[in-house]
Amino acid sequence: MGGPEPTLCHACFATLPDGARFCHSCGATVSAGAGITPMPVTELHPAVITGRLPAGTQLGVYRIDSLLGVGGMGVVYGAWDEARGRHVAIKCLHPNLVADPEVKRRFLREARALRSFQHPGAAAIYDFIQLREILGIVMERVDGVTLTRHIARWRGRVPFDEVRALFGGMLDAMAEAHASGIVHRDLKPDNVIVRSDGSRLIAKVVDFGIAKIREGTTFTVTGAFVGTCRYMAPEQVKTPQLADPRSDVYSLGITLYELCTGKVPFDYPNHFAVMMAQVSEPPEPPRTHRPDLPEALETLILRALSKSPADRPASCDAFHEAFDAALADAAPSEVKSPDAHLPKILREADGSEMVLVPAGLFLEGTDRRSVHLDAFYIDRLPVTNEQFAAFVHATGYSPEDEGKGRFLMHVRDPMIAKKLAKHPVVFVSWLDARAYAIWAGKRLPTEAEWEKAARGSDGRKYPWGREEPTKEKALFGQRDGGTAPVGSFPKGASPYGVLEMAGNVLEWCEDADDPDFYAKGPDHNPRNVGDREGSPRVMRGGSFMHGPRALRTNARTSFEPAYRFASGGFRCAKNA
Repeated sequence: MGGPEPTLCHACFATLPDGARFCHSCGATVSAGAGITPMPVTELHPAVITGRLPAGTQLGVYRIDSLLGVGGMGVVYGAWDEARGRHVAIKCLHPNLVADPEVKRRFLREARALRSFQHPGAAAIYDFIQLREILGIVMERVDGVTLTRHIARWRGRVPFDEVRALFGGMLDAMAEAHASGIVHRDLKPDNVIVRSDGSRLIAKVVDFGIAKIREGTTFTVTGAFVGTCRYMAPEQVKTPQLADPRSDVYSLGITLYELCTGKVPFDYPNHFAVMMAQVSEPPEPPRTHRPDLPEALETLILRALSKSPADRPASCDAFHEAFDAALADAAPSEVKSPDAHLPKILREADGSEMVLVPAGLFLEGTDRRSVHLDAFYIDRLPVTNEQFAAFVHATGYSPEDEGKGRFLMHVRDPMIAKKLAKHPVVFVSWLDARAYAIWAGKRLPTEAEWEKAARGSDGRKYPWGREEPTKEKALFGQRDGGTAPVGSFPKGASPYGVLEMAGNVLEWCEDADDPDFYAKGPDHNPRNVGDREGSPRVMRGGSFMHGPRALRTNARTSFEPAYRFASGGFRCAKNA
């Protein structure tokens, strides 16, 4: 093996002598870490260079810690930057690419442009490694999930407020990149990382310059290439070298299509069919897959997917302006007040008292996964017979489904209705509960909201803590009994002061039942609307009929949305 390769100037890539403070070729200042990282003194075995790098491998000042992922272009490692004391990610190009002299030339050329570009919505490029058979890009380590995975968690129905936040951030980052003369050329959900800062979701675009480095080579990995083709602009298919910012606009259009629908417009099993479709086939309107998509947003997506670059939004700034306008009604801009400025208690027109559940993380499910929820209000008590009767009287509400004969069957006798006025309403379906919530200016709580209101942020077993249920804390285990007046169990309060989240009545939640979504769905404001109108809906909390196990804060069941029974009630929630 030869000796160490020299350090190169970060601006012009001229060779720098040891200890140089300025580049003799272009005059650029040479600061610590400013050059392309040279080869370390430690020798590497050829098997290491052509395979995976084991933990502990030194690449200059970078020590490999872990394998983060493997893709079509190479391998991504987690590493520790010993010079600056920070965690980084290093993407090492595939050995077949490194062997191509043209790839090395492009690698050095892209280094100069990428080192000068910084934006909060893009993973920062810190350094480049040129080490014999290794070419590596040292970048900001962004912990999160790919946008592909985030879309899958939502079953293809990402809420419009998240669409706005994530895609808006991507447009901002790409507008700045284009203004700096940088074209990504490989925009797709796999190249976007979604992370949470505790209160909001942030999208980070990664892998700038990778497609340009690969361009013109014969190296492909079939799966990766097909994946890239699904987002490739028609002009990239015809003449890759002519890709410009409008090509990125097209790829962003397909990404937005998938973000809104969970599908890409052209999805064939081989790259040739996909590329031909990009050039010649019109995309299927996205509202075919998601009918609630605003028409203006569908129009914008289809415009971004125009075959002619001239017919697309002229820039990412123009795209962003049209995007905001298209989502003005579906996802209005939310200015969230700090929890400290929100009232702790709301007294509503329907006679209920609502308590504030502050924004933040809580531990959900049996696996206690961390989930973030924005601040919300929830009824302190279940809705009563008296409150529900006021709704029926005011609106004339009467269900028309097949099970309507069971609607409020427990209070048809006026004397009994008077006696049970302060008891939680039962014999109401999910449809009945939702109708009441809309009338009251509220909504049903999501399953995650219900669980946080019951469980708090410490992952407790029951709303009151870990102690087993007693008759002072909850009404349970009375199969032949009935409900109790709301407010009868103050010792069973949750950390937020919400009462009767265990026992008395089961409570409808907004979510459709999907155990996989509950266990592995989004970790930021999860809400499962379901893929069909009749999807079973979640109920939580146990009831007077159930045993202690059903009173646990993570216990869950579900019923058809039109089902009515003697222990099924509800409470309402609303956004803070």
